[in-house]
Amino acid sequence: MTAPAADYIVVGGGTAGCILAARLSENPTVRVILLEAGPEDRDIWIHIPAGYARLFQSGKFDWKFATEPEPELAGRSIGWPRGRVLGGSGSINGLVFLRGSPLDYDRWAQAGARGWSHDEVLPYFRRIESYEGEAGETRGSSGPIPVSHPRRLSMGAAAFIAACEALGFPRHRDVNDGPIDGITPIQMNVRRGRRVSTAQAYLRPARRRPNLRVVTGFVARRILFENGRAIGVAGHGRAGGGEEIHRAAGEVIVCCGAVATPKLLMLSGIGDAAALSAMGIPVVADAPGVGQNLQDHFITRFAFRTRPAGTLNELTATRIRMAAMAFGYALRRDGPMAVGATEATLFARVLPGAEEADVQFQFINFSFAPTGNYVLASHPGFMFNFNQCRPDSRGALTLRSPDPEDKPVIRANYLEHPTDRRVMVEAAKLACRLGRTAPFADLVEERQAPPPELEDEDGLLDYIRCTGSTVYHPCGTCRMGADDRAVVDPELRVRGVRGLRVADASVMPLVPSSNIQPAVMMIAERAGDFIRATSHT
Repeated sequence: MTAPAADYIVVGGGTAGCILAARLSENPTVRVILLEAGPEDRDIWIHIPAGYARLFQSGKFDWKFATEPEPELAGRSIGWPRGRVLGGSGSINGLVFLRGSPLDYDRWAQAGARGWSHDEVLPYFRRIESYEGEAGETRGSSGPIPVSHPRRLSMGAAAFIAACEALGFPRHRDVNDGPIDGITPIQMNVRRGRRVSTAQAYLRPARRRPNLRVVTGFVARRILFENGRAIGVAGHGRAGGGEEIHRAAGEVIVCCGAVATPKLLMLSGIGDAAALSAMGIPVVADAPGVGQNLQDHFITRFAFRTRPAGTLNELTATRIRMAAMAFGYALRRDGPMAVGATEATLFARVLPGAEEADVQFQFINFSFAPTGNYVLASHPGFMFNFNQCRPDSRGALTLRSPDPEDKPVIRANYLEHPTDRRVMVEAAKLACRLGRTAPFADLVEERQAPPPELEDEDGLLDYIRCTGSTVYHPCGTCRMGADDRAVVDPELRVRGVRGLRVADASVMPLVPSSNIQPAVMMIAERAGDFIRATSHT
């Protein structure tokens, strides 16, 4: 079945795709189709910030990707949750709103992404947001995405911030304005206690336009080409039956994320020609960079048993307490249910001569039971995790087979580079000091993981290898740049073909120093400008 043609087809209704569909459909003379594999974002737990943990536990809106056994992680396979719902991972993530360091984007430009320096991307960051704090030249005040701080910090978060200050780390006025070094309450994309994803902020109002069509439950299997130009997308819809085709008179823009985008390109014949030919996939463009340059932030957690301190463990210990917390949230739209994954973050330097912060810490007002699996411990407890800001290890993503139903082969290669191991060990040493520093230490009854006697370098590295995991920031698999191995050029056009762009985390040359969702939003906003500046005919 072939659907009526559109001018633009946006493949993937995640963080970037929702922005692009909304921005492109602002022009009433063009027709836009947004294709999303998952369902509508109607589940109540998507919209309650604290619901992210329940969503991760259920896997209801998750592609359920996983890495291959990781050589430096004791052969463990690491689960990689990726959103499969309108809003994508932005509908199930921890709602941390951090742009990263200004130097991150200067490094992009230096790596060949011309036009993507911090000064050049700053207007797009401002366009995205409506910041509740002090106005200035670097913050937006009228964008679709609200950016706020927790209305009330938990006892543990306040103690964590004070302990960081006691160790000499400066208190941030605004972590999204200038250098990142220091300690600060987190910023979140939350308004009146509700998650505000790009599906809500951008796409929802845009769906009133007659020139925008949103198709959910459509799994793209390949991009269609004619004489080297992308002319549509083939896949299977929710109703089942035969193949469904959507045709594009102008451009196809792939926004499926760092895992699904390179997979779709390779299934469509864009990738390493020898590898594709060996699988029987007709080659459209020889692009060996597709799936390479994979980067992610790798975290390790420290967990503490505490005295009663208003942790989520305590607030959910009985049905009465849970009901009281839920009632308070319904009445005031604040409290623990109005906060996502963390309340406070620290950026710190741990290596001598570091140009800027090389690790990030995040405080979490709950702790897991020893069994893990996102089950809260039965006693009061909290955690903090830490990760390297800019890892040197690089992974790769390849096809497992030519069958679109097969998940790709993901090799993250965590801790492969010796500098990454050194940074993580030094960060663990800082974590040990933080745990012993008042007033944080005054709330702690016991450090449960790693055990308190484990503080030597070899023991800490072993703990990191055996317990560390992803912090859900994969990127870089369709790198933009000016060299021949770059998958897309600085205007996000796929090299070797026409009428095809990529706009998502896969185009990042280097992972930003912090959580990456705002950077994905910025990429989508820029992509919209690039496309609007080019005739769709």
